[in-house]
Amino acid sequence: MHPISVCIIAKNEEARIEKCLSSIKPYGFEIVVVDTGSTDRTKEIAAKYADKVSDFIWCDDFSAARNFSLREASNNWIFMIDCDETVKHLDVEELNYFRKHFSDKVGSVTRENFVTENGVLTLNNTDYTERFFDRRLYRYTGIIHEQLTPVRGHEIDTLLLNTTLLHSGYDMTEEEREAKFRRNFTLLQKQVETDPENPYLYYQLGKSCEILSDFEHACGYYDKGLTFDLDPELAYVQAMVVSYGNALLRTNQAQTALGFEGIYDEFSQVTDFVYLMGNIYKDNGMYEEALAQYQKVSQMPPGRQTGTNSFLPAYQCGHIFELLGDLDSASALYAQCSDFAPALERLHAIGERQRH
Repeated sequence: MHPISVCIIAKNEEARIEKCLSSIKPYGFEIVVVDTGSTDRTKEIAAKYADKVSDFIWCDDFSAARNFSLREASNNWIFMIDCDETVKHLDVEELNYFRKHFSDKVGSVTRENFVTENGVLTLNNTDYTERFFDRRLYRYTGIIHEQLTPVRGHEIDTLLLNTTLLHSGYDMTEEEREAKFRRNFTLLQKQVETDPENPYLYYQLGKSCEILSDFEHACGYYDKGLTFDLDPELAYVQAMVVSYGNALLRTNQAQTALGFEGIYDEFSQVTDFVYLMGNIYKDNGMYEEALAQYQKVSQMPPGRQTGTNSFLPAYQCGHIFELLGDLDSASALYAQCSDFAPALERLHAIGERQRH
C-alpha cells in the first residue's frame, strides 16, 4: 500500500462519486470514504473503490467530518479530495519527494472550476487549494468552508504541486444552488456568532450572498471583512477585494468603487484587481484611465477568472471604442475575443449598423 491516504467525505453523491474515485484509484493510494448520512447508493458505489468506508453522524460541522476521516486513514500523509472533483493530472513522484523533503509544509493543488454556459461545460475560473499534508501537524477548523490549521499554531507554509483537479461543484441547477448556499449561509451565520473577529467568515458570507445574486448584502459582508487588518498577499483577501468591487459595480455603486484607487498600490500586481480597476474606471466614464488598466492587465499572468488578461480586457476596450463611435477599432478588438459570446454579438450588431 502506498504511504498516502486519500480522504473524502460524502453524502448522497451517487451521481458524482464514481467519477471522482475512479480518477484517483489508479495511483495506488489508500482511499478512505466517510459517509455523513447518505440515503442513496453513495456507500455502495464507494465500496467498489475505497479501502475503507466509514459512517459519521452529521452534526452540522464539516471540520468534524474531515477530521474524522483523517483519523480513519492508515497513513499520516493525507490527500484530500471532494466528490465533485476529479484528477486531471497528479505527479506521484513529486508527492513522495514532497513528504520526504518538505514534511512540515502543505501542498496546494490547482483547481479548474467548470460551469455550464449555453449548454457547454466551460472553464469559469482557476483557484489553488491546500490538499496534501501530514495529519500529525494539521487539522481542519470551522464548521463550514473549513480551513486547514496547524496543530501547534505555527504559520502554514504552502508549496504549489504539479497536480490539477477538475471541479464541477458550481455546475448546479438553480434549485440545487439555492439549497446548497442557503445551507452554507445558515452555518456561516452560526459560526460567526462564536467567532465574530474572523474576516474569512465575512468573505464567505459575502460569496454566499453573491451566488444567490444578493449583491447588496454581499457588499455589506465584504465591507465588514475588509475592516480588519489584513495581509494583501493572502489569496482570500485578494479575492474578497475583487468580489467587493464587482458587487459594488453590480449594485450601481461605481463612484463608491472608485475609492479602490486608495488600495491600488497594495493590489497592483493582482491580475483580477487590475482588470477590476479598468471596469471601475469604465463605469465612471473615465475611459482613458480604463484603457490604461486594460492594456496593463493584458501583459500580466492569468488571473483567477478566465480571460482577465486576454479576451475580457479586449472586449471592454472594444466596448469603449464603440461607445466613442470608433466602430472599426471596436470591431478589431471584438475580433480578438475568439468565441466570447458577448463579443460576437457586438460584432454582429456593428455589422448590421454598417450595412444600413
